[in-house]
Amino acid sequence: MEREKRQEFSARITQANRSELLVIVYEIVQEELTEALAEFEKQELQKFDISLQNAQKFLNELMGTLNYEYEISYQLLSIYRFVNKIIIEARIKRQDKDIEACIRLLEKLRHAYAEVASKDQAGPMMSNVQKLYSGLTYGKGALSEVSVDVNGGHRGLYA
Repeated sequence: MEREKRQEFSARITQANRSELLVIVYEIVQEELTEALAEFEKQELQKFDISLQNAQKFLNELMGTLNYEYEISYQLLSIYRFVNKIIIEARIKRQDKDIEACIRLLEKLRHAYAEVASKDQAGPMMSNVQKLYSGLTYGKGALSEVSVDVNGGHRGLYA
């Protein structure tokens, strides 16, 4: 994943509540699968494998967060296991078969969770993080993102 995307996801994660975190994880899996397809098109099979491996890590995170007190968790587990099977086959056979279908399937789930997240009024999961106020400034030949630390740099223990 590109550095800019990682920074974007990191910033969003620090400000996200529980349901928004789930949406972000779905987006990361989709991003990694999309990147894997692009690497496959360029015949860069090592990067293809790395992107699929990263997607698997986040997919395993989704599987690990399921609450089996609810019936829907078992159905979601079946979907996650199906996507994981497709990823494993793609890594072993070095082909991109059915990855696009997995991206579309995960997009439907991400959209459903995004609806839930839009109604979730809970605060951010991470409490002792830098408040992120960002804006764009004009640099030499480009726009630059600037963030301001409103806590004055005191996020941890005082010595």
